Amino acid sequence: MRTLSSPLLKTSVRYFSAAFALLFLCISGPFSISSQGEVGSYLLFSNILCLILYPAWRKRSDSKLLIGLDFLLVILTAATILYWIFQYPEYASQRVGLPNQADMIFGVIMILLSLETTRRVMGNTLPILGIVFLTILYFGPYLPDVFQHKGFSLARIVEFTYSTTEGIFGTVTSTFSAYVMPFLIFGAFLQRTGGGDFFMDLAKSIAGRFAGGPALMAVWTSCCFGMISGSPIANVMTTGTFTIPLMKKMGFKPEFAGAVEAAASTGGQFMPPIMGAGAFLMATITETPYYIIMIMAIAPALLYYLSLTTMVYFRAKRRGFAGLALAELPDLKETMRKGWYYLLVLVLVTALLLYGLSVPWTAFGCTIFLIFCSLVRRQNRMTWRTFVDTLEEAAKSSLIVGATAGTLGIVMGGITLSGLGVKFSTAILAFSQGSLFLSIVLVAVIATILGMGLPTTAAYIVMAIIAAPSLIQLGLTPIIAHMLCFWLSMGSNVTPPVALAAIAASGIAKSDPMKTGVHAFVLAIYMYIIPFAFAYAPQITLLGYGFLRPLEMISTLALATFALGGAVQGWLFGNLVPWQRVVLLASTVLLGVPEIYTDLAGFVLLAAIAMLQLGKKKGGAIS
Repeated sequence: MRTLSSPLLKTSVRYFSAAFALLFLCISGPFSISSQGEVGSYLLFSNILCLILYPAWRKRSDSKLLIGLDFLLVILTAATILYWIFQYPEYASQRVGLPNQADMIFGVIMILLSLETTRRVMGNTLPILGIVFLTILYFGPYLPDVFQHKGFSLARIVEFTYSTTEGIFGTVTSTFSAYVMPFLIFGAFLQRTGGGDFFMDLAKSIAGRFAGGPALMAVWTSCCFGMISGSPIANVMTTGTFTIPLMKKMGFKPEFAGAVEAAASTGGQFMPPIMGAGAFLMATITETPYYIIMIMAIAPALLYYLSLTTMVYFRAKRRGFAGLALAELPDLKETMRKGWYYLLVLVLVTALLLYGLSVPWTAFGCTIFLIFCSLVRRQNRMTWRTFVDTLEEAAKSSLIVGATAGTLGIVMGGITLSGLGVKFSTAILAFSQGSLFLSIVLVAVIATILGMGLPTTAAYIVMAIIAAPSLIQLGLTPIIAHMLCFWLSMGSNVTPPVALAAIAASGIAKSDPMKTGVHAFVLAIYMYIIPFAFAYAPQITLLGYGFLRPLEMISTLALATFALGGAVQGWLFGNLVPWQRVVLLASTVLLGVPEIYTDLAGFVLLAAIAMLQLGKKKGGAIS
């Protein structure tokens, strides 16, 4: 972000940001405005803040000419969005398919401003993708046969992208404004009132004493923080500032220390009760209540963190790293005594969602509850100043998501108008020859490639439109198909060259970003196993399968995490030689196949390697 040197500008941005968050806190609760007013206001505040806080070129952020240009763009942004808000009712009732000249002028300006806002905050990849889809709409007749369409005029492209609710002001922006923003505000208040510190201390007091304690602390602190954040970058920057230096001090290489934090923070996007923006989009696209998605994610998310735990623990044992001394750790009883009510907040969020209260109302109610909880301890007590500070922090933290809304709307509108989703799904089915397994492999490859250049939400939107339909045609239910695509899209946080979480962690670790990303990708490899479980063992979603079948599948996959961790890190109860790692890898695959015979074979292989190591007691002390 640009450093604001002018006191007047700094104060103006502070209260503008606070007004943004306060407006959406109120809208999420007892107050209401029109749908176009809510969507338009969200883009209005987000885009203006992005243009002010993120310079066009970082090396010349103080240029008076560029600052003057930024304020011109702010005025144009306000004009185009306010025009849409006030003119949309008339357009929807009288001018659909017949846009006037003002619609076209403001539409072109809004498309360019959306691309520029995204470029400033997220880099070039996503805006380039937006331009590609706009180009595809115009040059449809000249595309390869499988993707060919009739093409559209510039007027139709601009109208569909700007004037309708299928493009910039469509599903993506409405989901961000209605669902994501209220929980970002809730997360900011939870952090400000001491909740973040409580969950960090809780994880430290439990995990810090084991081998590789700081790394295990990173995993479970990020898990706890992910339950209230859903943002990998915020997770890295909050928990990584103390876990990464501790890991480096213990002896972990900087690249691995950053990778542990990045992989652990990535899990926050699918850790209930508050998941990432993609989860709220999935609820909207599939028309599934959010609490159903939350239930479906519980077991897979815990398995993912169990996989990270085994990998980190085995690596620490192989390197001979011990845990932290008890004197260096917070006292568990004292931690619980001071902050037990923060656990109550998470219970309240979960209970309200399961009860059927809407996501916005849940966020509003729990935020108000937190404000009252802050009165319990003097050091966390909310004053007017800290109230405004928290609102400002919430607004600014939302810009990473908000900056992408307009461009994601362009991408989604381009895919919808051109019909590329159906065409791409047909291509996947043809290439895989109707095989569900090959289709999932192909979807995983596509998701990984997309993840190399796009943030998670963008990758999920593309996958939801071009890949989910083919999986549905092969027999998966819509929500399972979308959940599968959602999980595979998570890799964008740890897949170089974008790897946003890994890059953020490398900045703290002072490590090479690409090497950190590669290490994080390896640590997070379990997220490529879970999608196959969604398809072939849907009982892990805990819905409609009773108690024993989910328990059996979850237990088997839990054993697979130990086999996978041993195979990747080269340790189980001692150092593993290459052939033993191969056997454990085979055990992982067999345990992942939901058949009794393969499960037994996988268990036998895992038990054989464990007994062999326990018998010889090679590679260090047993723990």
